[in-house]
Amino acid sequence: MRDRRRIPRIISLLQKVWEQQPDVRFNQLISNLQSQYSHQNNNYGKKVIDSNRGTYLDLFFLEDDKWEIFLEDYWREIEDELKKEEAKITDEVINEVINLFLEAGIKQENLDDKVSTNIRRFYVVESRWLTTEAITDLIKNFSNEDRLQLFYKINQGL
Repeated sequence: MRDRRRIPRIISLLQKVWEQQPDVRFNQLISNLQSQYSHQNNNYGKKVIDSNRGTYLDLFFLEDDKWEIFLEDYWREIEDELKKEEAKITDEVINEVINLFLEAGIKQENLDDKVSTNIRRFYVVESRWLTTEAITDLIKNFSNEDRLQLFYKINQGL
């Protein structure tokens, strides 16, 4: 009898992984993960159709515990990357954005600790797709009007 508790654990891992790639379709996500699993495990499940038509993956016999371990490791890698990127969100980065908001016409009295906290949150969310440096470069290249719009979104907590 298989452990029924494996189901919410695996679904939870898939959800966390998918939330980092929200523009990916579900079956695309599964296909990508299966391909990576196969690649990391000596081409497990890879089947040859014929020399003209190529190969496909068949993970029908893959046990859930192995899939779960793979997903845990995969998620851990994502978390590690997110932590590395989050460490780059320094006070200097926050102050640079605040100065860009000042240039756009936001008054100093509107740039309190809450705004700094919200800027940090904004970077954390956006760093799933872009590096900290890329986000800052984008804001630098925004028009003053775009910076004002970004300030109001950040100020509202996005």
